[in-house]
Parts: sequence; C-alpha cells; structure tokens
Amino acid sequence: MKLTSLAFKLRNYAISLIKKFILITKEIFSTSIKKLRFVTVLDMLIKTILFLTVLHDTAISRNNALYTSIKFSLVYLGFILFIYSFGYLISKYKQTLFYLILNFLYSILLIGDLWYFRVNRDFLGVKNILFPGTFNPTGLPLYNLKFIDIFFIIDLIIIISWIIIFKVKNPYKKNIHNFITTIKSSLIIIIISILYFDVFTLSDFGNSILYKQWSTLMSVQAPGPLGYHTLEAFKSASKAFYNSSTNDKKEITDWFKYNDENLKPNEYFGIFKNRNVIFLQIESMENFVINHKINGKEITPFLNKLTKQSLYFNNFYEQNNGANSIDCDFMINTSVYPLGDRITATNYGENIYQNSLPRLLNNLGYTTISTHAEEHGEFNWTELHKNGFGAQNLWSIKDYNYDEIVGYGLSDKSFFTQLSEKLKNVNQPFFLQMPTLSSHGPFNIDNKYRQLNLPKEIDESYLGGYFESLHYTDSQIELFFNKLKQYNLLDNSVIVIYGDHAGVHKYYNDSIQKLDFDNNWWKEYDHKLPLIIYSSNAPAQNITASGGQVDMLPTISYLLGLDKSLYKDTSMGRVLVNTNRDATIIKGNNIKGTIKDSEEEKHLLDAYSIGEKIIKDNYLSIDTKKEH
Repeated sequence: MKLTSLAFKLRNYAISLIKKFILITKEIFSTSIKKLRFVTVLDMLIKTILFLTVLHDTAISRNNALYTSIKFSLVYLGFILFIYSFGYLISKYKQTLFYLILNFLYSILLIGDLWYFRVNRDFLGVKNILFPGTFNPTGLPLYNLKFIDIFFIIDLIIIISWIIIFKVKNPYKKNIHNFITTIKSSLIIIIISILYFDVFTLSDFGNSILYKQWSTLMSVQAPGPLGYHTLEAFKSASKAFYNSSTNDKKEITDWFKYNDENLKPNEYFGIFKNRNVIFLQIESMENFVINHKINGKEITPFLNKLTKQSLYFNNFYEQNNGANSIDCDFMINTSVYPLGDRITATNYGENIYQNSLPRLLNNLGYTTISTHAEEHGEFNWTELHKNGFGAQNLWSIKDYNYDEIVGYGLSDKSFFTQLSEKLKNVNQPFFLQMPTLSSHGPFNIDNKYRQLNLPKEIDESYLGGYFESLHYTDSQIELFFNKLKQYNLLDNSVIVIYGDHAGVHKYYNDSIQKLDFDNNWWKEYDHKLPLIIYSSNAPAQNITASGGQVDMLPTISYLLGLDKSLYKDTSMGRVLVNTNRDATIIKGNNIKGTIKDSEEEKHLLDAYSIGEKIIKDNYLSIDTKKEH
C-alpha cells in the first residue's frame, strides 16, 4: 500500500516537472527575441566547450577534453549569463544588436586566445597592457589560422541570416526585473562553484576557479575563458596599482643590509672571468648519490670524478617552497626566496628582476639562452625567463627533434646531443641554462637503460629506479662534456651542475623506508643537493659552507668577477666561496648549518617572508618601457 502511494506521488511529481519544462520551453520560444536570447546563450556555451576541447587537443585525447569541458559547463554558463543579463537593460532593436555584438566579441576573444595559445601556451590579457614585457615572450608570429577556427565565426553568419530572413525584432523596453533575476542566478552559480572548487576543494586535484595552476591550460579549465579573463584582469590591475607599505620597504632594505657581509675579495674572485657559463639543472638529483657505490658500481661515476676536479659544495640545500623545478629556476636567476602559498612563476610572471643573472650577463655582452625540452608556457617558464629574468633567447621543445623518450620526456642523451650542436653556432661568451627530464619521478626508466644489476626487489622499487635514472643521466652528462670538448667549447666554459630539488626522498620516502638494502646508507632525507662548478684549470676544492639555491647568483657572479655592487642590494643569497657564515634556511623555516647568534637566526627566519614581500610588492622591478 505504501509502495503504491509512493509510486503515485513520484509519478505526479514527474508529470509536474514535465509540465513545467514544457511551459518554460514554450516561454523561451514564444517570441523571436526570446529565441535569439536562448540561441545566444546556447551558442556561447557550445563555443566555450569547443574552445576548451581544441586547447586540449595536443595534450590529451579530444574525447577526454570534450567530456572534461562538458563537466564544467554549468560554471561556464554562470559567467555567460552574467554578461548576457546586461541585455535586459537595453530596449527594442538595440537589444538585438547587443546580443549580436556580444556573441561576435566572444568569438574574437576565443580566436585571439587560440592564436596566442598556440604560440605561447598562454592567453592575451590585461597584464599584457599593464606589464608590456609579458606580451608574446616567444617573439613568434601570432597569426596561425586553422580550419577549426572557422567554427567560431560561421555560427554568427547563420544567426545573422536567421535574424534577417525571419525579421527578428525586440518589441520590449528595458526589463530591470529580468536583469536582476538573471544576474542573481549567474552570481549564485559562480559563488556555489567557487565554494565547491576553491573553498571546500570537492573536485579533482588542480581544478580551481580563483587560483592559477601550473599551466594556463589547467587554469582555464574550471572557470572557462570568461571567468579566467575576469579574474586575470582583476589580479593584474590590483598588482599594477598596488603600493607597498613604508614598513615593508624598510624591512626589505634592513634585511639586505645585514645580509651583506662586506668582506674583502679572496683568491676566488674573477677566476672564471669572460668564460661561457652553462647551468645543468639535473632533475631530482640529491647529493646522497654522489661518491657512493651499489653492487660495487658507482651510481654517478662521472660526477664523482668531477667533484675531485671542481668546486664541490657538499652542504648545499634545496630551498624550493610553493613549487619544485620552477622554484629552482626562480631562485638561481633572482637570488630571491620563492612564495609558499602559491607557485611564484605562474602567479607573478609579470615581475621584473633588475639584477637577475641573465640581465647582469646581458650587460657584459653575453648571449643569454634559456632552454626547456618542454612546451612554451609550462609552469609559465617562457614568460618568467623572458620577462622576469631578461633571457634573450628561448628554446622550447619545438626547437628539438623529439626522437627519444627516457623517463619523463625527451631523453637526456638526445637533449644534450642536440643542445651541443646548437651551442657551437652561438656567439660567445654565452650563458645557457637548461633542466634535464630523464631522472624525473616516478623513475620508471626502461630496462634497456638499466645497468646497475640491482636485486629484483630493489630494481622494481622507486629507489632502484632512482639509482638507475641518475646513473643514466650521469653518463649523458659525460657525453655532453665530450661534445663540448669536440666543439672547442669546454676549455672556455664554466659548467655548473646542480639538482633542482630532492627526488626519491621528497616524493617516495614512505615507500623506500620499508626497504632493507646495502646497510641502508641511503635512508636519511637531508635535503642536500649537489652543486659542482667545473672549469678547466679551476681549483679542486670541497666548499663546506652551508648554502642553497639562492646563493648561486652571487656565487657565480663573484667567480666571474662582477662588482658586488651590481647584486648585493638585490640578492638574498651569499657568496659561498667568500663567507664567514655557515647557516642557511629551507622550506618550513628549518635552519641548516651553524648559526653564530640570535641576530643571524632572526635574519634567516625572516628570509622567506622577506622574499614574499619582494615578490608581492614587485620590489625589484624596473621600468619595462626602457627595456622592451
């Protein structure tokens, strides 16, 4: 009896919903102007989904992209309804014109974004006006029409034809009630979406409306193009017109003043003057593998050899904060501690660092090059290196033949081989910085590249994969040295080799701690990275001073003989070959080394917060109009 009653109620409820749907449908299509309004909203929504699908077609399958975009369609609808609602404030024929212009401008926005994205893996925005240095960092032509782009225009031709043929007109005057109702509905959708994605984080990893992700492709997925551009315009404007407080400026100035040790030059000053500088940023390389053997084999035989012919810094620490590899890029080029609450590169790519390492070397006549075997725009490296650091040349994966994959991407062997071929044609002296990829986690290097003959349990673990990955990379570094020698570049170059962040301990520590292998000498996570600075006829010396990635800019500048006045008031690091301090700080305000007194301790504990103020205040900026 109860089931029959429940079924009867459900049936009536379903009938009621169907009747309401029919009434709403009749209302929507009751007049030509209402049809136009509906078609405008639906058309803009379809174009949004198509746009996001096209964006993804080089990263994931089109089917997955379409499905993902449809999942977020309600959010897109919220932003579309927001701008659509203003049509109700326009009377009669002008409203018809408003919806046509709105749809046309939206198509232009999407096509412009597509063309810009295909070149820079980013979108045009207000930041390109307020911060001119961010515009088209690749310098490549932006016109790149493709057949799919026609679908963002052809719909307008059909709609205009329909309006003319069926004489679509709006007989109504302004309707404040409909405006308020529609804009309320849009805001409710947007607010609920923000709560869902950003406040309660109920969606998958990386889905966010308010916060920039590691790529523009990820950042636009949840809010859609309208939401993305709205937020971008607001953030750019707030940064452009932000004024830092007097207290902040004083704190920063005082911090730099204490940081300057004001020591006389020693025997290391200028020993590498006028030489080429090559930064090899080795993915996930920790210091614990250096000068160690397993199964009687050295893990990194070539690097071990270099440590005995170079300046080897054996108390050098990772200082990455809110990000990983791109934080390392940031620190070695600016000597500023990165943010912890977000990724510095993707959220503050418009900042300019007047005394970045590339800019210092540009002024000395160096050819400066930054190269990643990745797409332009990944982690915003293109904008960061061109605009932020002032690198003259950017080489992306498009500048290489993607002929062999080992680990995470283009093999180190192929990368180093092709890179050395390119360098022989570069004007000297040059400065090059590049990160490798083959030793990236999860360290699933193919069997044909494994040479350490590890026990089965270890070989199949993250630890074994890590050892094998670095063993492979080590041999490719040796290959690169041989290529440089072949092209008569080695003797006139300084090769700086370092890890970008910890690897197996950082990401898989819980897993590897369960293993029992070779007396477990590898278990400690000490946050140390290797730093090796090699040049022919250079002194071979172990440098024991505790330091980190922010120290690389002042240290290299000192070895090249740059006057310290060029960087001492903008670098948060120290000259590790000429220092009386033996302490540094890493993420979590964890001090490494030995501090002298409470004043030095406070200085170190303030470092990350001072770095945050420098970045958010754009404290080290210069007039972009003078440079660009």
